[in-house]
Amino acid sequence: MVHTLNFQEVITKGIQGLPQKYLSEVADFVVFMRSKAFDGSDSYDFDVINHELSLMDARELKHLEDEFKDYDQQFPKE
Repeated sequence: MVHTLNFQEVITKGIQGLPQKYLSEVADFVVFMRSKAFDGSDSYDFDVINHELSLMDARELKHLEDEFKDYDQQFPKE
């Protein structure tokens, strides 16, 4: 069946109904592939980062905050 559809249609139809967790992974992969296809000239979009951060649940956000706690003191700018 895949050979009768173009790849964009397969991707669009394939992501419909996926849980947010998997959509986030698909988005990461798309950014990776664009970077690979365009020799890294297509930098990561900060809107994508902000969107992904907004989707984090409280547990994930707490873990991320803990990871960067006292970052400025541990790694001061020289």
